[in-house]
Parts: sequence; C-alpha cells; structure tokens
Amino acid sequence: MSVGIGSFSDPLEAQGLSHFLEHMLFMGSEKYPTENDYDTFLTKHGGCSNAFTEAENTCYHFDVQPNSLHDALDRFAQFFISPLVLEGAMEREVQAVHSEFEQVLQSDGCRLMQVQCVTAKEGHPWRIFSWGNQKSLVELPKAANVETRPLLLDYYKTHYKAEQMSLVVLGGESLDTLQGWVGELFSGVQSGGKERLDFAPHGAPFGGEGMLYRLPAVKEAHELHLCFPLPSLFEHYKRKPDEYISHLIGHEGSGSLLSALKEKGWATKLSAGVSDSGHEKSSASWLFGISITLTEAGLERMYDVAGLLFQYVAMLKADGPQEWVFREIAATKDMEFQFLEEEEADEYTVRLASRMHLVAPKDILVGEYLMTDWDPALITATLSCFSPDTVRLDLLTSTFELGSAGKEVETEPWFQVPFTRERIPQELLEAWRNPQVDPTLRLPPQNEYIPHNLSIRKDPSKVPEAEAGGNGGNGASADGEA
Repeated sequence: MSVGIGSFSDPLEAQGLSHFLEHMLFMGSEKYPTENDYDTFLTKHGGCSNAFTEAENTCYHFDVQPNSLHDALDRFAQFFISPLVLEGAMEREVQAVHSEFEQVLQSDGCRLMQVQCVTAKEGHPWRIFSWGNQKSLVELPKAANVETRPLLLDYYKTHYKAEQMSLVVLGGESLDTLQGWVGELFSGVQSGGKERLDFAPHGAPFGGEGMLYRLPAVKEAHELHLCFPLPSLFEHYKRKPDEYISHLIGHEGSGSLLSALKEKGWATKLSAGVSDSGHEKSSASWLFGISITLTEAGLERMYDVAGLLFQYVAMLKADGPQEWVFREIAATKDMEFQFLEEEEADEYTVRLASRMHLVAPKDILVGEYLMTDWDPALITATLSCFSPDTVRLDLLTSTFELGSAGKEVETEPWFQVPFTRERIPQELLEAWRNPQVDPTLRLPPQNEYIPHNLSIRKDPSKVPEAEAGGNGGNGASADGEA
C-alpha cells in the first residue's frame, strides 16, 4: 500500500511525524488490538513486513505463505481503517525511529543530503528533517507545549484517505477472488480526502546557486557532486529525457567524460542520473546528479573537473539530440522488460504501488521501461537546464579541516556535520558558459550489436527435409526399423 503523503507534509513543530506514524500503525488496531499482532501472525505463517517513508509517499508491504494471504490482508487493512496509536507505545516507537536515525549518522550519503536539505531555499519542503528523532518528536514539541499524539491522529485522519492510496495485491488466487478480498477487507477505509498533494509551486530546492559546499567525508575519499535542477518529468515517462542524458554523461568508453578524466588522472569513477529517491524525484522538481570520485590530483583540480563536464555538455548541445541514441536505450530497456529476472514478491508490489499514480493504467507494469516517444525538443529543453548558473557543487572530502582557508564553518543542526560554503568565482562561471571543447570528447559509437527485434523467425532454406515433407534421408523405414 502506497499512501500519497510523506515527509514533505510534516508539521514544522514535529519534523519526522510521517516516519513516526509509519511506525505507530504496526502497534495494533481496534480489530486486532494486541500490540505487534500483525508481525506475530506473519512470522508464524512464514512471512515478514516492512515500511518506508519518502518525501511524498509512505509505503507499507508484507509477504506471507499463500494459504494465509486473506488473513494477513485483513490485519494489514486495519492499518488504514482503525489503528490505535496508543500513548503507551509511542515512547518505544520514538526510540525505534531515533535508533534508525543514529544508524545513518556515519553515512556519507545521508550526511551530504542533510547538508543539502538545510541549505535549501527558505520555506521549501526539502528543509524538513524527514528522519525524525528524539529531539524533533519529543523534546522540541514538549518545549513548545505541543502534544504529539493529537498531531499524529489529526495527520492520519486528514491524509490517510482512499483517494491518496494505491494498493497492489499479488497472490495465486484468481483476479476475481483477489478483487473480492480487497473489496471485503478494505471497504472500511475512509474516503472524501483530497487528491495527492502537488508541490510544483515550490520548484527546485536550490538553483541560481553558483555555490560550492565543502563537508568532511567519513570514508577516505574525495567526491565531487554536481546537481542540476530539472522540472518534474513524471508525465514524460514514455520519453525519459533524463535517461537519454544520463546514458551519455555516464558513458565510460572512448570519447567519454570519464575517459578524459581518467586520462588526465583526475577521477576513477563517475555516475550520473536522477535518483529514484523521493527527494530527487518529486512533484516539486527533479534533481540530476553527477557524482565523480576524485584522485588526489583531481581534488587539486576540482574546478577543472567541473569545467570538463561543461565541455561535454556543450558538445552534446552542439551535436543536438540523436535519435539512434534514443533507439538504442529504448531497445535495451525493452529487452530488460522482456527478460526480467524474477524478483521478490513484496519488492515487485512495492515498485508497482509506488508508481501507480504516475502512469496510465495500461502502463502500470511496463511504465518504467517504456521509451516509445522520440522527442528531440524535450531533450534540448532538458539539456538547457545544465547550466553553470544553476549548478550546485558539493565536495565531500576526507581532507576537510575546520577553519580551512579562513572560511566560516557552519554546522548542520541534526547530524552535526560541519560545512563551508563559497561562491564559485565569476570568471570560472563565465568560462563554463562558453567552454572550449576538448577535441577528445565525443559521442559513443553506435552499437550495432543491440537487437531491435527479438521475434523468432524461420529461414525456409534451412527447414529440415522431414519438416518440409520428405523422409529426411535418415535411413529409417516406414515402420521404424533401421
């Protein structure tokens, strides 16, 4: 079950409330009031459960032995009909939320994202502390005379409505049987809510930046992250301009950006694209990220590394959109869908439920693999967003030193990560706007080995004689004796 509400909607006085509510729904319902009855039932019948909170949705899922699906669904449905949210369970679940927060305190990815969140535009939902912890859910509300349980109940009653929910059930029973169970068990879910919230008016969390942020890495590494805000592209799932661009920027062969960086001894690894994370891919905006693992030499030439990227982007803009590139990606995705490896049932249902509201009903199963609509104008418009005037640079480095170069050191308030910010020199921005393109940078060659038609064909000239009507000359007599 994907509920179309998440951390972007957390109240400022209790940040992390969406995540906290996700935990509380496991703690019993009016029909099954025993705490953890749901998990106990699943464990007894060979199953398990989990949930996660994203920026704009919260997803709950489970799997169980086939003959127990109906009864497990009954318990699951009560999450969305009559959860108890008892005061006695709240303290324990706050500790569970706080424990999850503590587990990521040393994650470089989470630390970087939290610095990005705290430096986003004022009033943007990115600035909300989505994890939640003891301080945000207990200490600060208490200091402000805010009671958390009424907030939880009001949040649930306001947002957990049928109009904001997408449900996927996978079972061995017939579709009629499964549909009947859903109608029977989920009929008590309240309706009358609003449609899913749209955060488009907020736009990108940052932009018009021309800023570099430095922060310490926990691991021994140097990573340069470049972020470009894009408009939300959900409606273009058949065109996927972001994947066209990520395919080229992330290419690793001769003529690629990474090849040039390696040749100069500046980098060892590069990845590019829009993450599936709810923060990077939301109704407010999409964020195209490029992550480059730098060598020691690359760390010293960090701005030159970024400059080489803008040379590659300039080359892409000058050459224009290439239909053959689009068709190669489309063919690869088509093969990926046709020959999908079997995945865990709960992972599959999560993937479908999370995307159901984003695609046409007929495309629910295949939407993330579709690339059918060649749209060079959209690719050109998307490429125009890759500008020095909107880029944000984050340098994650194990050589970070407090007070280095005399810059003011700020501290992110939740993870306590120190960081500095500085404006990228104007002369660099101007050079990046009009770069002299390195002649070694070029598009990858066409791949003639990608098949575009995998249907089975029969060559008449190679049909065995026996199949063509003869006896095949194999020495066998009519009665089968040799």
